[in-house]
Amino acid sequence: MPRFPFASEMAVHRMEGPPEPGFDCGREEQTAFLYERAYADQLALLSVTYLYYVKGILAAFATVCMDAVPLGPRERDRTIPYQEVSACKLAQLGVALPFQGMGLGRLVVADVVSRAQDETGRIGCRFVSLDAQPDLVGWYEARGFVRNTLRQARREQEALARGRDPSRIAVSMRFDLRTLR
Repeated sequence: MPRFPFASEMAVHRMEGPPEPGFDCGREEQTAFLYERAYADQLALLSVTYLYYVKGILAAFATVCMDAVPLGPRERDRTIPYQEVSACKLAQLGVALPFQGMGLGRLVVADVVSRAQDETGRIGCRFVSLDAQPDLVGWYEARGFVRNTLRQARREQEALARGRDPSRIAVSMRFDLRTLR
């Protein structure tokens, strides 16, 4: 796996105000979230957004919040007696267009996983969860994420009930922090 070429020149900061203009990750929903919701949601204690700078340029962002992942009996190992299991959710992720394809997304996901792992000693947190766009499922699977079968089945049923195509909805996924021990 190639290393992000600017890793030594990267700085990560918790968002402390509205982001500066000019960021575009090529995905309208994520770019709009950064400018329209990220800071307001952080002020309302709904999530926290981290900004990733390379040489002083906003190169990526990640928004995290708490989650509970419902797991079916076949998704749980013997250590999990509960249907709902605690998780840190990677709610939004965007990499600026000029930085795409260099490995920055992998670095951001690894940073979020590391932050979640750091919290396991203070709060119960077994998984990192996310909702992947269908075209990114393989990318997340290559980073160790697996599909949440129970949650996804519920989403697909809801999509069908609303007349939506289930193959076009976000895919619920999780990464087991226990694999890092």
